[in-house]
Amino acid sequence: MTDSSFPLSSSGGPIQPANPATCLNLTKKDGEFLRVLASVSVVIAHCIHFWVVDFYKTRDFVSVSYLSVFLDQFTRFTVPLFFFLSGLGLSLQFRNKALTLREYYRFRLLKILAPFLLWSSLTAFRHIDYIHAMSWSQNPWGSTGLLFKFLFLDGFDYQYYFLIVIFQFYLVFPFVYKLGQSRFWMGFFLLLHLALMSPMETFLGLAGMSLPKIHSNLLILHWFYCFAGVFVACNGQFLSSFASRFNLFKAVGFWVFSLLLVNLEFQVNIHGNKSLYEADHFNRWSVVLYCIASLLLFLKAKDKISAKFYSDPAWRFLFTLVAPYTFFVYLAHTHILRGVDFLFWEVTFFDYLNRIILVVAGTYLLAWFAQWLLEDYPGLRFALGLPKKPPLNWSELPGASLFRIRSLRGAEPLSSQAAAFETEGDPAMARRSEQVGG
Repeated sequence: MTDSSFPLSSSGGPIQPANPATCLNLTKKDGEFLRVLASVSVVIAHCIHFWVVDFYKTRDFVSVSYLSVFLDQFTRFTVPLFFFLSGLGLSLQFRNKALTLREYYRFRLLKILAPFLLWSSLTAFRHIDYIHAMSWSQNPWGSTGLLFKFLFLDGFDYQYYFLIVIFQFYLVFPFVYKLGQSRFWMGFFLLLHLALMSPMETFLGLAGMSLPKIHSNLLILHWFYCFAGVFVACNGQFLSSFASRFNLFKAVGFWVFSLLLVNLEFQVNIHGNKSLYEADHFNRWSVVLYCIASLLLFLKAKDKISAKFYSDPAWRFLFTLVAPYTFFVYLAHTHILRGVDFLFWEVTFFDYLNRIILVVAGTYLLAWFAQWLLEDYPGLRFALGLPKKPPLNWSELPGASLFRIRSLRGAEPLSSQAAAFETEGDPAMARRSEQVGG
């Protein structure tokens, strides 16, 4: 390592990592398992949203719709967990490496911007009438600005807001990651987070005040979860110290209480005539508590989970066929969901289960098929959010090589192409440590 100061120029010296954590309670396997759990939960939440809307209208507690609400609130840990793992993984990847800003931005921003632009282009057809109706001839600059706002702030599909927020996080990370060593900043960002969340607007309303209008896709509303990951990476004893204060029984009780609280707040919100979005969003105090309880429960049960899933060959598929594709599944599942809705429009209980099974299975089948089909195209796989190397060698399957799309530059081995694309101009990326992925 050279200079400990942070470069303000992209051609300056290296980004000096913060002091490495001495002990960390989350391994790479833990991160993969949590991403699988969160990814599948997100897909389920989107599959059952129809019934959540139905309960909001009917308030029928003895119905599939109310079951959907409870299941929907159970999934509230998912997006905060993705942000937490992103902050944790990004910090761990760079804590022992010196990178210039140019090296960092060249790889990290491209890694999120390429999938965002490609998937947005695949979704743009849904908004073609809106885009065409803009005043392009009368006000071309205004229409262009409106289009860019729609693309980079609102998003062409509802789940793309995760990419929008993560892109903002990657932009500011080099300038704030050293703050992750400080408990003061952790507390400050937590208080700032709570100050902008529900039910703060209710308390301010009693005093005749209101919260500032902030777009829901701005980083400030999600910053605490990202920074919490940075903080944990820089303070390796924090998770073990926090978890040691609870036994498994207390952790389960805390989690059950927080889950019931999240559901209770949802009921209070809708009976207070809040819109469904305001009643159900992630920016609630109870959700913060529920996320903390969920992480604590995982830490206390980690040994049992590890013994059951990590080493057992029967569950190996979670880490070879599921975990590597969570990013792609997050981006692609809404397309499968709309296809299932078109083909199976009934809303019976059978359809309730059928929709979940078809969308989860269909999206992963699409991921595996795309990975196999594009084996010779590492750049396109990168832009789609697929893993850089297939966990399984699909070409070894009988007959698979007869149908796979082949590159005209077939002389270069696949592994060499992928490695060249992933690490071109960025040798530090080729030496990434075996830590939780961001």
